[in-house]
Amino acid sequence: MRDLPRLKVTHRMSQYKVFISHGSEDLWLARQVAKEIQAVGGFAFLDESNIPKGSPNFKNVIREEISSSKELIALFTPWSATRSWVWIEIGAAWSRDIPILAVFHGLQLTDLDQSQGKAILDDINVIRLNEFDRYLGELSVRIKRLHK
Repeated sequence: MRDLPRLKVTHRMSQYKVFISHGSEDLWLARQVAKEIQAVGGFAFLDESNIPKGSPNFKNVIREEISSSKELIALFTPWSATRSWVWIEIGAAWSRDIPILAVFHGLQLTDLDQSQGKAILDDINVIRLNEFDRYLGELSVRIKRLHK
């Protein structure tokens, strides 16, 4: 098997990177979250925007981007909660011991059952989408500290 070229994701390495995990049905919401992160000075990694369509090494890029992220946001909606990639990405961030924020919209933590991986959410921050502004304020402080 021949080696495939590695993809280069374009962002400055010095930026505070936040990986956004989401289901494909929540792309519009994920883009809004990314815009808000960028507005406070962070770099929002969003697969849809940062990985070319049909990329042969999509999984490797996801792994590498989580490896270099400072934190992960997982969007939980009725559509994304059962998506295996959301749970895989949470697990990858959890294994790195980086902050994970679960943002719920259209469902609650109690809507998930144990078989869906709910146990991993016990140790991470869970908020409703309407509380996202508070997170952005806290993120802004972390970004400013990084650049001092």
